Amino acid sequence: MSDQRKGRKILFASLLCASRTNALGVQMLHLAEPFGPAWADCYWYNDGRGKSEAPTSYRLYSSIPDLWPFATGRGFVSRMTGRLGLGWWRGNHLIARKKSHLRRLLDDIGFAFVGPLWNNDATRCREILQTIGCPFVVHIWDFLDKPLNADYQWLFSHAEQVFYLSPTMVQEIRATAQCETSLLSIARGHSQFKARHCGADMLKIGLVGTLSTYSDGVELLSRAIDKLHSQFAEIRIKYLGAREQLAIIPESLREFVEYAGYLYGDVRDKALADCNVAYLPGPLLSPQEDARSRHSIPSRLADYMAIGLPVIAAVHPSSATNAFFASIRSKGFFPASEPDDINCAVQELQNEMFWKNASDSCLGFFGKYFDKEQAQRQLLAFAEEYV
Repeated sequence: MSDQRKGRKILFASLLCASRTNALGVQMLHLAEPFGPAWADCYWYNDGRGKSEAPTSYRLYSSIPDLWPFATGRGFVSRMTGRLGLGWWRGNHLIARKKSHLRRLLDDIGFAFVGPLWNNDATRCREILQTIGCPFVVHIWDFLDKPLNADYQWLFSHAEQVFYLSPTMVQEIRATAQCETSLLSIARGHSQFKARHCGADMLKIGLVGTLSTYSDGVELLSRAIDKLHSQFAEIRIKYLGAREQLAIIPESLREFVEYAGYLYGDVRDKALADCNVAYLPGPLLSPQEDARSRHSIPSRLADYMAIGLPVIAAVHPSSATNAFFASIRSKGFFPASEPDDINCAVQELQNEMFWKNASDSCLGFFGKYFDKEQAQRQLLAFAEEYV
C-alpha cells in the first residue's frame, strides 16, 4: 500500500450511530478514541434517542446526510423519500447517482470498520465499501438473520480481519467464507468505583438497560421475589435505563424498584457500585428459538464486571452468554433458569468472603476480556497502516 492514504480517517459504518444511546454506538466511541478527531461515522437509522457523537457523521437516509430534522421511520415520509429519489437507498442498494456524492463525502477515508447486524446491513455495508474502495475489518455483534446472505460472504472474504463477539459465531463465519477471525470483546474502560458487600440483611440488585427484549428474565425475577423478601430486611432493585422500560417490570417487583435514570460513564458506575449483586434478565430462551441466545453477549455485563459486581444471569444453559462465562460460572457469574437458582445464588453471596471472591473473579474476567485499551490495540494493528 502506498503512503498516499497516510493521515486519512477511519470510517465506522453500521445501522446505528456512534452514540452512548446504543450498545454498538458505545463500542464505536471507545474504539475510535486512539484516532482522535480522525474518524467519521456513517449510519442509516436513528431510533430517536440520540445523535452521532462522531467528529464527522453522515446519516444516509435523507437527501441531506445527518441534517433531516426528524426520524423518517417507515411511514409516509420514508416511502415518499424513496419514491421521489430523495434518499440514498433503493431497497438496500445505493442509488446510482448518489455514489459519486458518497465518494466526495468520504474521500478522506483510508480504512473502515463495519458492524452489520442483519442481512440488509451486510448489503449496505458492502455497497458503501465498494463505493469508496478502502481496506476494512468486520465486527460481528450478532447474527439476527439466518441464513446469512451473499453480502456477508463478500464482507468476510474481503476483510482484513473478521472480529467476533462470541466464540459461537466462528462456525457460522467459517461456513460462509474462509477468512481470518479473532475475538474482539465488548470494550470499556476500568472503573474508579468498586462494589462492596452490603451486609447479610440487605439485597441491592443492579439492573441496567432495555428490558423489553428480555421480559421473560424480568418475570423470572418476579417469581423469586417472595422468597427473597422473606430472607432480607431490605430489598432494592436499582434500575438504570429508559423511563418507558419501567412498564415492563411486573407489578410484584415495583414496590422494590428505585429508578436511577438513564445514566452513563462514572455516574452509572457510581450508582451500580451501591449494589451488591447485578441481574441480567436474558437471553433466557433456547438458542434454537432466539438468535440472541445463540450468539449475544449483552454489553451491560462489562459494566457490571468493571466494578466487581457479581452477576445473577437469567440465561439459557446452552446460550452463548453462559458458555462465554464458563470460567467463572458459580464463582462470579451465576446462571439462573428457575427461581430457585436465583435464591441459591443470593444465599451464597450473603457470605462476605464468598462475595469478595466472586467480586474478584468478575474484576479478573473484565481485565482479560473487556479492557478497552486491549480492544483498541486490536483494531489499531489493522488500521494504523492506512490512516
